[in-house]
Amino acid sequence: MRILRILMMILFLSAEFSQAYDLSKNCRLRGGICYIGRCPRRMFRSGSCSRGNVCCLRGWHP
Repeated sequence: MRILRILMMILFLSAEFSQAYDLSKNCRLRGGICYIGRCPRRMFRSGSCSRGNVCCLRGWHP
């Protein structure tokens, strides 16, 4: 039973890390940069990255 708990924990953690990587990768593919907190001036938020960071793009928000 103890091994089963460990295997389940590994399964859930691996799924969480792969999702976080995909979010950051999607941001970079759109030409964005991941920032902690808020986007700098002259950039607008276009989505989320891993660990609660925001995806920011250059230019003006339409």
